[in-house]
Amino acid sequence: MRSFWMALLLAAAPAAAQVALAQPVAEPPAAQRVVPGGRAGWVADGRGGCWVWAGGLEAGASNLTASWSAGCPQGPAEGTGRSVVEWQVRGQRREMIYEGRLASGKAAGPGRLDVTEDGELVSREVGEYHDDRLVRGRLELPRLGLVYEGGWHLGQPHGEGELRSGGEVFRGAWEMGCLRRGDAWISFTRPPEQCEGQAT
Repeated sequence: MRSFWMALLLAAAPAAAQVALAQPVAEPPAAQRVVPGGRAGWVADGRGGCWVWAGGLEAGASNLTASWSAGCPQGPAEGTGRSVVEWQVRGQRREMIYEGRLASGKAAGPGRLDVTEDGELVSREVGEYHDDRLVRGRLELPRLGLVYEGGWHLGQPHGEGELRSGGEVFRGAWEMGCLRRGDAWISFTRPPEQCEGQAT
């Protein structure tokens, strides 16, 4: 009886393997792929076919690759794991390393995002993400000695937050990267001239 089932399994295995091989690895639509220096979009994990959302890549970025440690039943990465998007620019290797939950390929819920350049930490975000954007948490820029912690909106400090720089602390209600101090503005993520008349 056992040899009958073994023979049946061995006979069925090549057919199952052929069916699996016939399934092409789905690629993200070309119009939705990331464009360095331009729009955010998908980067495909060449090994598993998973799609990871990425943005903020500077113009001239090349050799773009991605990896994802968990599943991707429909193409976009899903679940809790580790994604790495890697590229090169001006001879330097850069990485975005995200650890946390991805929903439809985008950061969702608590997580951490590190950006490195030739292995050196450039920035670290830790906090709560929604639709691939930090909505509440901490940004560290070690090279500049800057740390911001608080609310975020569309990639800008917004709402109650605190910026620490060189022993100084700037605390209050930020308006899209700007904090009013008397008749002046303190700007963090945008030029100061853009702060006046800021919509909140």
